[in-house]
Amino acid sequence: MDTNRFAELLDAYGADPRRWPAAERAAALALAQASTEARRLLEQAAATDALLAMPPGIVPSSDLASRIMAQLPPAPVAMPGPSLHLGQRLMVLLQEISPFRILWPQVATLALALSIGVGVGLGDYMENFSVAEDSASLAVQQVVADASYMMEYVQ
Repeated sequence: MDTNRFAELLDAYGADPRRWPAAERAAALALAQASTEARRLLEQAAATDALLAMPPGIVPSSDLASRIMAQLPPAPVAMPGPSLHLGQRLMVLLQEISPFRILWPQVATLALALSIGVGVGLGDYMENFSVAEDSASLAVQQVVADASYMMEYVQ
């Protein structure tokens, strides 16, 4: 253990040896007893720890406390009372717990994209269906024409 690593331990864990990593604790304590530089670093860390442990000396005024309380958001909506019928209570409850209350723009965008996709897909399907219908109609007409021609030829 050198003084640089000892200083890193003090910076990370403070002056209390109980907070130091167990694997390095014995070596750090031995260095603190043997080195004047390490003792000086330990004293500085102990002074810093003492400053950090002191309670704040500032007590907020009642005016400050009232201004802070005035800026708080309103209290959450109370659960619906018995004066509402079951359907109304259920709607209020769903509105309170619904994630869509926050996510409605994203849900609306998704619904729009889905409806456009379904519309385009059905449009292509219907176009292919009408092309297939036209092809089938032409094929039937050709078969009927060929059959008529053959019937005339046979007679």
